Amino acid sequence: MRQGDSEISSRFESWRPALFASGCVLSVVYLASWFLEPTRSLWMALDEKVFWALNASLEWGTWWQVVWAIANNRAVDMVAALSMIGLFAHFVLRKARDRMDFFVAVGLMLTGLILVGNRISAGLPVERKSPTLLHPDALKLTQLVPWIPTKDASGDCFPGDHAMVLFICAGVITYYLPRAYAVSAWVLAVVFMIPRVVGGAHWLTDDLVGSAAVAGFVLSCALATPLHGVMTRHLEGWIRRGRSRWAGRRRTRG
Repeated sequence: MRQGDSEISSRFESWRPALFASGCVLSVVYLASWFLEPTRSLWMALDEKVFWALNASLEWGTWWQVVWAIANNRAVDMVAALSMIGLFAHFVLRKARDRMDFFVAVGLMLTGLILVGNRISAGLPVERKSPTLLHPDALKLTQLVPWIPTKDASGDCFPGDHAMVLFICAGVITYYLPRAYAVSAWVLAVVFMIPRVVGGAHWLTDDLVGSAAVAGFVLSCALATPLHGVMTRHLEGWIRRGRSRWAGRRRTRG
């Protein structure tokens, strides 16, 4: 088989019509359940119950308040990002050094998927205040622990962008890396998602429904179609050419 024929064949093989259709449809239906009755009332009731239960826990003591204040500090967002990058780096450095260019390309593709997810999130026709803004009598970490910069409010919290990014990262890691890394990625996604809900910057369904639906749609469009293969192949080629040119310039200067 010629190289061109092999490439065309691999593109068709990367199509997963059933997974693509089911992933997109389920994501849309899941998101629609948040907008439409009778499921909308159920989601809203769940939000209220979870919020007040978690908000009441902030009375457990100063140490507990400090833990969640730190967890909602912006610096922890960087920790979350570095943790996901660390999973990729750990796998590549231990088992795939010879495929470094490919996994850098995967990382760039992942960045593109996150940007697309952010655009979809921004385009959803909903503005929702976080529970700490909607309920003035709620306990607020910014008042309980004022010496720690923390996020406990949002004027437009649906869907949760933070959780959406984590879910997309976990989905890509699940597709490209072994099972142990996938499990670790989903554990990290949940762990880093929870603080925003406990702190009251997001309702549970901002993440459980909004973030999950957007991430599911983006991942279905990318990973169940040839899109991910086309993107990584072109990006890997650019990376190799750029690295070769850089190496050539170094040799010339030397």
